[in-house]
Amino acid sequence: MHEVILSVGIDIGTSTTQLIFSRLTIENRASSYTVPRIDIVDKEVIYRSKIYFTPLRSATEIDAEAVKRIVREEAAGMTPEMLRTGAVIITGETARKENANEVLEALSDLAGDFVVATAGPDLESILAARGAGADEYSREHHTDVLHFDIGG
Repeated sequence: MHEVILSVGIDIGTSTTQLIFSRLTIENRASSYTVPRIDIVDKEVIYRSKIYFTPLRSATEIDAEAVKRIVREEAAGMTPEMLRTGAVIITGETARKENANEVLEALSDLAGDFVVATAGPDLESILAARGAGADEYSREHHTDVLHFDIGG
């Protein structure tokens, strides 16, 4: 059985911040009486915000209220009730800011079940490669792939 849900991805990076809203088609591929195994079988980006410079209060603090304003302004008519899931990812040097957790808390009321992650440089590069599809390409073509993440 397929189900279509709306999702938001919020990337608060070292230099830039951006939102993407997607329509995901999910399917439980497990047989009856087993633990559910949910797969995304289709995805469609329905809105991609412009790219903002990540707002900072100082060299050690993110401007949490400014980030929240960006998210609200770029909501593209979406309300928290419409969104089933999403991810907020704070990456790179921004993840090391003193108030990174405050920013995550400031965004927590904007959608349903969220995945929240702070990713330093090592995890950020893995996420970038997966997001670009490098891992899938490598598997499908039985070859090595080199992915460059040139961030802030």
